[in-house]
Amino acid sequence: MLRKRTILILVLLGSLFLIIACLCTLLYFRISVPANKLKKEASRYEEYKLSFSRLPVGMSKEKINELKSTKNNDHVEAATKFGVCGLINEQNVVDALKEKKLVHLKETNYWRIKELEDSLPYVTPDTVKLLQIIGKRFQENLQKNNLPLYRFTISSVLRTDEMQKRLSRKNRNATKNISSHQFGTSVDILFKEFDYTSENPLEFNFLKKYGYGPEFKKSEFDELGIIYSQCLRKILGETLLELQREGLCFVIYEVRQPVFHVTLARKM
Repeated sequence: MLRKRTILILVLLGSLFLIIACLCTLLYFRISVPANKLKKEASRYEEYKLSFSRLPVGMSKEKINELKSTKNNDHVEAATKFGVCGLINEQNVVDALKEKKLVHLKETNYWRIKELEDSLPYVTPDTVKLLQIIGKRFQENLQKNNLPLYRFTISSVLRTDEMQKRLSRKNRNATKNISSHQFGTSVDILFKEFDYTSENPLEFNFLKKYGYGPEFKKSEFDELGIIYSQCLRKILGETLLELQREGLCFVIYEVRQPVFHVTLARKM
């Protein structure tokens, strides 16, 4: 009887030890690892600031013109081919979500979504893949220039036919014809708003919770992104140009509003 009780106690102690070990490991990877990584990044603030100051500000005329070379018809043609047709009203959007033709576009460490007034946060699954490629390539190009990581800001996503008609009546910049936004394959990316971020979701979640502490300097990096937004616009624009040349997307460098209009150009 005593032996059985001893064995039971040892088993319980072993299980308790295993639970504690798992919790410690979890805390280490969820808190200690991202905290140390972000502190290390924060210590490079002056180095990053110097890198920003040495970068050319604007894109060349040739590259800007190339980003203006695709037209609305090119975007609409691709959108009708790879997007969802017949999204007249929000009920059609709900139906497309149920059929998994559309998915909810959520914020990630690659992009943030500005409060949407005239569009809905839904896109096709392939459009999400495209945005992930854009975000990853943008951050790779930032690292090549010895800059901190930023995520871009999406200002407009899906519009139903009804929403597009309402928008065209109140906003003269909105096309009065069919827009590629009506198919779930286009987004507008602001080129003046960037948010300091991290290269993986674990670090990003930690940064969102604790990044405004003095040891992580998120607010200072965000300020740096505002001061040097033209440098970030240049790198984002050149990133989009690379992907357009690779046939992944169509891009329009908008003149009347500060956005890159981006549309999925092929099946992913």
